[in-house]
Amino acid sequence: MTRLLMALAIILTTSLSCNYTGASGNEEAGVMRITGRCAVFYTPGRGKMGQLKRDFGEKSFQGIADANQQYMNEARQFLTSKQVKILNTSQFKLEFVKTTGEVVPIDLNRSKYAWEIFLFNGFDDPVKIDMTNIEDEYRDARMGN
Repeated sequence: MTRLLMALAIILTTSLSCNYTGASGNEEAGVMRITGRCAVFYTPGRGKMGQLKRDFGEKSFQGIADANQQYMNEARQFLTSKQVKILNTSQFKLEFVKTTGEVVPIDLNRSKYAWEIFLFNGFDDPVKIDMTNIEDEYRDARMGN
């Protein structure tokens, strides 16, 4: 029962999180526009997972995936405690919209991106963080409290 409640809380939190519009809010399909203070958790989709398995090797892949998922879970707990809105995505194209209206595009369809977290305070460029060091990265990204 506790797990069910936690899962529902996570789903509710992510569905109410960052302000964003998907393809319907932008003419280019697959572009996610993000505004306001939040964290974006990128997890590779099915196609990207296949590419990563080939890149990392079948034997190493599961351990790498598990370690990344653990770090993402720890970061999620920390950011939730700081009341940072969290958005989960597997979309390749992100557009962060600053309070000035400037748009910062990020294309995740490159081999250097696997499991990623971006912190966005709404006015600076988004920061791709080292998720193993979430507390320092949070402070350095000027996320507040």
